[in-house]
Amino acid sequence: MKKILIINPFGVGDVLFTTPVIDALKKKFPDSFIGYLCQRQTASILENHPFVDKLFLYTRGDLKQVRKKSYLEYIKMIGGGISEINNEKFDLAIDLSMVSQYSFLLWLIGVRERFGFDYKKRGIFLNHRLQVNAVGQKHIIEYYLDLLKLLGIKQIDRKLKFYTSLKDRQFTDNFLLKHNVSNQDMLIGIAPFGGASWGEDSKCKQWPDERFAGLMRSLLRDYNCKLIIFGTNKDVDDCASFKNILKSEKVVNAIGKTNLGQLAAIIGKCSLFISNDSGPMHIACAKEVNTVSIFGPVDENVYGPIGLRARHEIVKAAIECRPCYKNFKKPDCKNIACLDQISEDMVLEAVEKVIKKKNKKE
Repeated sequence: MKKILIINPFGVGDVLFTTPVIDALKKKFPDSFIGYLCQRQTASILENHPFVDKLFLYTRGDLKQVRKKSYLEYIKMIGGGISEINNEKFDLAIDLSMVSQYSFLLWLIGVRERFGFDYKKRGIFLNHRLQVNAVGQKHIIEYYLDLLKLLGIKQIDRKLKFYTSLKDRQFTDNFLLKHNVSNQDMLIGIAPFGGASWGEDSKCKQWPDERFAGLMRSLLRDYNCKLIIFGTNKDVDDCASFKNILKSEKVVNAIGKTNLGQLAAIIGKCSLFISNDSGPMHIACAKEVNTVSIFGPVDENVYGPIGLRARHEIVKAAIECRPCYKNFKKPDCKNIACLDQISEDMVLEAVEKVIKKKNKKE
């Protein structure tokens, strides 16, 4: 196979889950050219990957906006993207979208070998299908890797990868120096937001802000550490609960101050990363940073942290109705009881476990 295209239109975590797929394909076909179709928001994960030769980027929101204004312009934009892919003359495609639209386009432009999932009978345009009736019996990365078995790839390293640029690493060094953080400091990253891929329902994945605030006060009291709080531009207006904490000289405010590559580079400097079930948590896994992750509606067995088990602690509530996010369907409950029942002490206990294991290893 001379040219291979991977398609993954999902968020940060899902794209990171495909990095072992990239490595496995390159090992199987060392002389291959690998292209990757993804959302523009996740491009930073792949643009410095040594085995990804070309990215094909799109923004779902932009497509929707163009379609509202002009259906003709929308068709032109779609056509331009198809033409760009067609020009590369791919021999093989790995379609991880679980919908039929992408495989139809692959068939239309004549990609000879089309691998993907036949989920809810959506694999009609694939000629190499893996039957999937439901998503939830195992971690999502296992579904991706099972697909590679159709290519005869059986031995796979499950390690996630996020290669950061020199520019982003230099930004990190300057940013931490500016905020008086040294390599000797115990730096704990906190991501109290996240869940952007859920859009307006992102709050359904977030532990209450006031409990994160209480957790931060406890960490500053119990450990000789510094904290760095992460978030996007959209989160700046939602950090009222952290207003007083952000005034501390031991707390660095990085909310809305980094792009994805810079975020990954800074996370890589942390001793511990505490977050909701979110993309930044998976970035921490890729950077081999210890994590404490808080899971609500989502099944940690399907979307949980990947890496050495000793590095990661998962905090969840023992409640019958969780996990309720199944087969890509979001919960419809207004009050997320599974998150409300997670106390600050439960998270602190998990933090203590990770720190003890880390100190014992060192």
